[in-house]
Amino acid sequence: MCPAVVKVKPDELQDLQEIILRNPHSLLVTTKGVHESFRIAFAGETIVGYTTGKIVSSGHHSEAIVQSSILSLTHSTTDYEVVIGSDEAGKGEWLGPLVIAAVALTPQQSLILKSRGVMDSKIIPVGKLGELSSEVASTNLAKKVVMIPPETFNKRFEELHQEGKGLNDLLAWGHSKAIHEVYQGLSSKSRIRVVIDEFARSKTEERLARLISLKAIELIQRPRAEDEIAVAAASIIAREEREKWIDWKSSKLGIDLRDLSVEDANKRNDKHTISKLQYLSKQAKKAK
Repeated sequence: MCPAVVKVKPDELQDLQEIILRNPHSLLVTTKGVHESFRIAFAGETIVGYTTGKIVSSGHHSEAIVQSSILSLTHSTTDYEVVIGSDEAGKGEWLGPLVIAAVALTPQQSLILKSRGVMDSKIIPVGKLGELSSEVASTNLAKKVVMIPPETFNKRFEELHQEGKGLNDLLAWGHSKAIHEVYQGLSSKSRIRVVIDEFARSKTEERLARLISLKAIELIQRPRAEDEIAVAAASIIAREEREKWIDWKSSKLGIDLRDLSVEDANKRNDKHTISKLQYLSKQAKKAK
């Protein structure tokens, strides 16, 4: 089997190591290099914890003990009942749609998904996305996907351009819509934290405030927000939906769109239906 990979916060590594070592089948062994925080032999397999927070298990037994150990991690943060995370896929990429997703998780659901390998989708192989997307789909309080296909994106982007606006305005609208619909789907609306990967703080706040009282939530916008499991879960859902759209469009056209060069895509009469024209044009200019 392929090694199983999960990710925790670097400051959780010591606690995780101690929990794993409570098992009588665990043995702490010498690390190999400065990037390893710990290395543990377990039931004939190996568990390596890296200083970045990544944990790699070499087999089924070690994967299981890591998962159960993550579920045993204790957290002092009790100031919220639900985290809504949102993220997008396809921003800045010429092929396919812009997809924005929001996911609501309890702290326990976040631990479960973390133990099963949910992390920032950008570091997850494409072949693993479907499996993790299914995990998220079955472990959440609510989720919402906002799909903006290329043809719609191009039309809306031109309208925004004429209004003196741009991509961040479209992102603020999409994130706010996804978050609002997830928020509306919650049975309890107390002690809710909303976490967004920061891109345009004031625009996002202004858009979201039209739909939800910002006094009713704790809104956090910060770079690299994917270390929040709800945001990572949203990133996985968004990326998987984008990949599925490209698969669907490829099947419909009878070609693999991923094999298209920028030059070939730019020559197509239907390029506005498969690509975000602004980014396709930029890539075409770079290729010259």
